[in-house]
Amino acid sequence: MCGICGMAPSRPDESPAADVLRAMAESLRHRGPDGEGFYQAPGIGLGVRRLAIIDLETGDQPIANEDGTLTMVCNGEIYNFAELRAGLSARGHRFRSRSDVEVIVHLYEEHGVKCVEHLRGMFAFALWDGRQRRLMLARDRLGIKPMYYALAAGRLYFGSEQKALLAAGATDRELDLEALDDLVMFGFVVGPRTLFTRIRQLLPAHYLVYQGGALSTHRYWDLSFPRDASERPRVRAEAWAEELRDTLERSVRLHLASDVPIGAWLSGGIDSSAVVALMSRLTQAPVSTFSLAFEGQDNDEVTRHRTLDRFPGYALARHDVACGASDLDYLPDAVWHAESPAALGLTLPRLILSRSTAQRVKVVLTGEGSDELLGGYPWFRMDRIARRVSGWPLFLRRLAASTARRLGRGRGAVRLLAMPRGTGPAWYANLVGPACGTLPAGLLSRDLRRRLAEAGPRQEAWTDPAAWSSWHPAHQLHYHDTTVFLPNYVVHALDRASMGGSLEARVPFLDHEVVELCARIPPSLVMRGAEEKHILRQALSGILPPEIVRRRKRPFIAPIEGWLRGPLPERIEHLLSPESLRAKGYFDADGVTAMLARHRAGLDRHGRSVLTVLGLQLWDELFIQGRGQPTS
Repeated sequence: MCGICGMAPSRPDESPAADVLRAMAESLRHRGPDGEGFYQAPGIGLGVRRLAIIDLETGDQPIANEDGTLTMVCNGEIYNFAELRAGLSARGHRFRSRSDVEVIVHLYEEHGVKCVEHLRGMFAFALWDGRQRRLMLARDRLGIKPMYYALAAGRLYFGSEQKALLAAGATDRELDLEALDDLVMFGFVVGPRTLFTRIRQLLPAHYLVYQGGALSTHRYWDLSFPRDASERPRVRAEAWAEELRDTLERSVRLHLASDVPIGAWLSGGIDSSAVVALMSRLTQAPVSTFSLAFEGQDNDEVTRHRTLDRFPGYALARHDVACGASDLDYLPDAVWHAESPAALGLTLPRLILSRSTAQRVKVVLTGEGSDELLGGYPWFRMDRIARRVSGWPLFLRRLAASTARRLGRGRGAVRLLAMPRGTGPAWYANLVGPACGTLPAGLLSRDLRRRLAEAGPRQEAWTDPAAWSSWHPAHQLHYHDTTVFLPNYVVHALDRASMGGSLEARVPFLDHEVVELCARIPPSLVMRGAEEKHILRQALSGILPPEIVRRRKRPFIAPIEGWLRGPLPERIEHLLSPESLRAKGYFDADGVTAMLARHRAGLDRHGRSVLTVLGLQLWDELFIQGRGQPTS
């Protein structure tokens, strides 16, 4: 696991400045505290900070092929590297190390840019082809590992985080208005946009080619679904459950490859419990597990339910990590690592958990991905209702909304009744936005609203695949969760929190063979009635205790609502003051002050909106103004 960076001038005789490369790499030190490496030649500069996981002695980067014509740096893990290495060796390729990364340069020799199609893992890499004077950047299928780039002054800059590009002086620090509009609409920024106008994300399952000053991006994989997904499965549920269990177990086995201590994050839910249970079946020593508890709470994942270590038959060594309101002091660190105000309710507690975990192990397996693949979110049920309700006559929808208000269910009912017809970004934003802390548009300052209006129609965040209309509605939502919500919100928060603690987090549910299998499972087996992840529960019967198999999903998020009602650190209080809000100019100071007052008085629940406001204020302070950057 590493942080990578570099630049490619369009002039073939220009060599990147060594001090710029070092500044870029230094900004990524937290991603790789174990060492650094650089490669410079006319037309290319590569840098890496290494977190040593596999091949501790000879696995340093950059890594080259036998004659030095190919050189690369990589962030991530290739889980099928042993199988690939055996095949390449049989074809005459010679290896200098035991590194998983070295297989990529030899795959490139065999397959060119199509080498990515053979990789099973999480990765973002940069490969320089000296013969063709071509740079290739690539990102894994699910976007587990990040990659950013910017074109400026005749050079392509790239890095694992945006701060590497800022350290190079590659771009003006200017807010992207469409990205801000994403925050208002979805609660997170949708790639390829970032909050900076000139910095873009390489999308998941894409590679980029930069050659002769010309840049192009290409998709090499996409998620697809059966065209005839009926509600009556042709294959028995038991067969699907067995295949899911076997595929997930193979994935966990691959994810255990490591030359350093490995553990797991464990909550009371079925996803992390499944990963840990399978780990315990595949390892000899007790699995070290790390669980997060929130101080003063009696309803978090640890204290509310018995976790797997409390049941007989599992060899686990449990470690608890406490997180409380005092940890709001680390909110600037969380924003610094996240480079975004989105998902701070996930990033902050996981940053605390990562730093504690890294004192004992360097790698953890986690349960992320199951919710997106297997209908774990409440909006799967909400979508079912909304699709039916959208066809009602307007008068009937108004009557239903009025009735719901009288029953005390007004907010959710109004949202359902107001959902737009169709399946575009506006429909999806109505489903997921409230769960992600979307910003009420009325909280934006008058000047910012004017600038957004003058910017003209927003460019849609994505276009649906050609086969979209032939998919089952549940599959359409599954696709958006996997290609939009997962990379831009869930694994973004996971990567930044874990790497902020110099910890590698691996996600067995997001092995692409598991993902492709889940896309073939009939919707009626994924969710049965109101029971989410029905087929996963069947698959884990006999592996997990029945109590955990039957347990309903509860969201993992810090109790920000309560924390923001109490005393706040001085810096946080200042950023929410009317003076600071007016000075930065993003928000209507009176509107935010009133919202905060109602929240603190317990009259409304605005914790996520307040946190997003605070996150953007901090983001401006750290990245636009460049002030008060954490030293961690």
